[in-house]
Amino acid sequence: MAGFRPPHDAGSSRRDFLRNGSYSIALVCTFGTTESLKGPSVQTSAKLQTSAARRAQFSSPFTPFARDLPIAPELAPVSGKNGVDVYDVDIKEGLAEILPGFETPIYGYEGVYPGPTIRARKGRPAIVRQHNQLTFDSNVHLHGGYVPAAHDGHPMDVIAPGASFDYTYPNEQDAAFLWYHDHAHGRTARTLYYGLVGTYLLHDEREEELELPQGEYDVPLVLADHAFNKDGSFRYAENVDLGFRGDTMLVNGAVSPRMAVQRRIYRLRFLNASNARSYELRLGNSRQMLQIASDGGLLEAPVARSSFPLHPAERIEVLIDFRSFKPGSEIVLQNVAADAGTTKSVMRFDVVDGGGAEEARMPRGRMRTLEKLPAPNATHRWDLSLLTQGGVQWQIANRGFDPNRIDVSTRLGTSELWQWHNPSNRVHPMHLHGMLYRVVERSSGVVHPGERGWKDTVGVLPGEDVTVQPWFVPYEGRYVFHCHSLEHGDKAMMLQLEVTK
Repeated sequence: MAGFRPPHDAGSSRRDFLRNGSYSIALVCTFGTTESLKGPSVQTSAKLQTSAARRAQFSSPFTPFARDLPIAPELAPVSGKNGVDVYDVDIKEGLAEILPGFETPIYGYEGVYPGPTIRARKGRPAIVRQHNQLTFDSNVHLHGGYVPAAHDGHPMDVIAPGASFDYTYPNEQDAAFLWYHDHAHGRTARTLYYGLVGTYLLHDEREEELELPQGEYDVPLVLADHAFNKDGSFRYAENVDLGFRGDTMLVNGAVSPRMAVQRRIYRLRFLNASNARSYELRLGNSRQMLQIASDGGLLEAPVARSSFPLHPAERIEVLIDFRSFKPGSEIVLQNVAADAGTTKSVMRFDVVDGGGAEEARMPRGRMRTLEKLPAPNATHRWDLSLLTQGGVQWQIANRGFDPNRIDVSTRLGTSELWQWHNPSNRVHPMHLHGMLYRVVERSSGVVHPGERGWKDTVGVLPGEDVTVQPWFVPYEGRYVFHCHSLEHGDKAMMLQLEVTK
């Protein structure tokens, strides 16, 4: 990891960064007493220098809903010749306006956090040319994408400092909420925490036929918990067991923001980009939301629900009809998970006049027909465990990651049954690269209709067995599957899959 500047309080005790005390609506953000972490450089701009008055002003807790929701910029292609959209992205240090009066140093795609949104279309390939301007190796994984193995962002396939790589994305899959992030092995917990996250929205004709909300009414929401030092920089401390837990809720890089919504139907796309925190999201007064999609795209039919879990790396898309609310109404979205603590207030929707005639509609019947999977031709049981003898290592089936070993081989076009067995006391969001699966069974109860569609990540709860059926299409090659609690993945909770013809 030469060149990467890790936090100098890495390895501190849990109490140094966990802030899960009793909930108070004012207690959203606290400052640490340690010096700024040596992640992104704090010397990138003179504007970063803050006066003693500013520091004193913001040494107390922040109030939620004080800032408007930022919307990530959309990245425009630099070329569209021959039916291929080409994008150009610099991976570099930047400054983010997260806290009032401060600029937080980050690593960012185009130097922003979250990174710019890429809107792609099914059947139209894209090339994303990534230039690594950082001082350490990086790479990019299109999470949830059907991507050839050489372009998947395998943890060992990295872009050296000063080098570039053209990631080719065929976009030959149904519309879905994908996202892209760094995946260089051993440091993803830090690089994602410091900002290397962006959204990739893949569209198709079926969405248009369903008349789902578009444009400004189709909003990606990147959720992540953070903590801060007194100079406004991110504070990070590694915890290999629990994973990092912050005391501050960020949505699209703003502390518990407010979002002005017209009396229209909105499509809200939720991504859990946290290192390790799981959420249970619920609207005030348990108002209903209509879930229309999960990781791999549209469900067969919409599902009405008043709350939903969201584990690290999972995506859920919901429609909310604000036409039934009067102007001036304020609807709070809360995290009601048992360990929410000061991350309880997620964001607030402020209903305003305007919007004109509604062009979208709430789907009521079948939205799509899911492909029929071939009968499984093999079964695997993957035990998820923590090894503490001779060092700490999270393992799958009593093995840690070895880039020179293939842990399971399968044939292109087939399917299998994989059972994740979790005897540990931590949630493990298990992610498979390059392909999708269906959740077949949960030992804790019936599989919820909201996760019966295509998935690439599933939260396996403590003491639970979860059986999934992956479909090994559309590409052959070497891929990985791993826990997306980032500290777990960095500490070897990852195996390799090879798909052959």
